[in-house]
Amino acid sequence: MADRAPTLALGRLAGTWAAVYRRRDQLEADASEQVLAAWRAVAAGLDLADIVTVLRDQVGPAETADQDRRRHLRQVTAAAVLARLAALARRPAWPGLITAITSVLRRARKAGRSAADAVIDDTGDTDLPDDGDDLNDPDEDLVAAYTITAAALRGTAQTIASNLLSAAEQGDDEQAMQDQADADLTTGAAWSIAAATASAAAFTTGMADAYQTRDVQQLDYVTAGDGRVCAACSNVEDRNPHPANSVPLPPLHPRCRCTLQPTRAT
Repeated sequence: MADRAPTLALGRLAGTWAAVYRRRDQLEADASEQVLAAWRAVAAGLDLADIVTVLRDQVGPAETADQDRRRHLRQVTAAAVLARLAALARRPAWPGLITAITSVLRRARKAGRSAADAVIDDTGDTDLPDDGDDLNDPDEDLVAAYTITAAALRGTAQTIASNLLSAAEQGDDEQAMQDQADADLTTGAAWSIAAATASAAAFTTGMADAYQTRDVQQLDYVTAGDGRVCAACSNVEDRNPHPANSVPLPPLHPRCRCTLQPTRAT
């Protein structure tokens, strides 16, 4: 196993790294709030009554459900809900959702650049400035926004389908099932996770770009160094150092806490 020296103890950060993580955490929280608000505006009042009716007609009590048939009904329902969600792109509020996501990406990327500069210079700053949006690569940001949107739509459809199926098996009436779908749309768990993950990814991309601009040749992939670190992230850290132009970029998964730092001379 490689030397664990690069690991950051997130619970005991100070100086520049404490500021970096405060900024990153705030960006992720803001991203979730911003994107979720935009999604709620898009999805408001979505009527799934016809999907609910069809599902209730095909479902028996939960204790008698055949698992293969149940899986099929969930998949078919998810596909029907996803088609309805995709049609929301025709609503007037849809461009606002895409704008919210691209803004998240651009702000996080610029903040990541500032964070990397602070790490290299070892400024000891306790706060990092909010420099606004990075307006480079607008086409790539738009593509990324639609990729993020597609993933969040799929996640939302799967959540709604699973909950509707459970409600139908319990004998809930159509209004109660529509209320459940409304709650899932409002909660927007898939949108919150997607937004936070996208913000973290853009932040790391900004850091990696700044490191290369400052001619950093090698980078360490840095985990939190605690019992919550997953095998995938631990394995990447074990292979430190990495060439700056080919280091795996965190997050490798949602809620990943890993980051990148210049390899220290030994």
